[in-house]
Amino acid sequence: MVTTQTRETTGQVTRFGLVGVLNTLVDYVVFITLTTAFAIPLSRVWVAKYASSAIAMAISFALNRRFVFRAKQGAVAGQAFRFVTATVIGVFVIQNLLTQFFASVFQYPGTGVHRLLEAVGLAPPEKFTIETVAFALGTVASLIWNFVAYKYWAFRPARQGPEARGPESR
Repeated sequence: MVTTQTRETTGQVTRFGLVGVLNTLVDYVVFITLTTAFAIPLSRVWVAKYASSAIAMAISFALNRRFVFRAKQGAVAGQAFRFVTATVIGVFVIQNLLTQFFASVFQYPGTGVHRLLEAVGLAPPEKFTIETVAFALGTVASLIWNFVAYKYWAFRPARQGPEARGPESR
């Protein structure tokens, strides 16, 4: 039996994926546009990346708030703070640490994929495969973190009435 809550979460996951794809495109297009328009050298592309990330994060906040989680109540500033905090943890802590872990400490997923690709004659260099698999695993973990943190923390539904506050407040 599919519950209303399951249906709601499935819709949120789908919308979250769409927003992620759109956001990645926005980030990329802004990044390439800035590096090209301002002839930014390779040694300074981080300047364009910070700008493109900031624009993508602002769009992501707006779309996640309204379209994905449909948070119409609650203080926008508090939601923005929680969103940025969750995103920073997801990208700069979880994603980066796991990418490093799977690239240098526990390379078995990457070497396994490389062996599989070799067997079918499609293997890129092993280092590239290990890095790509490490990046993918770190990204998946951060996406799961972000979805859960956004749903249950950043855009959590506002509690209403004394029954929602619990017995200690009555």
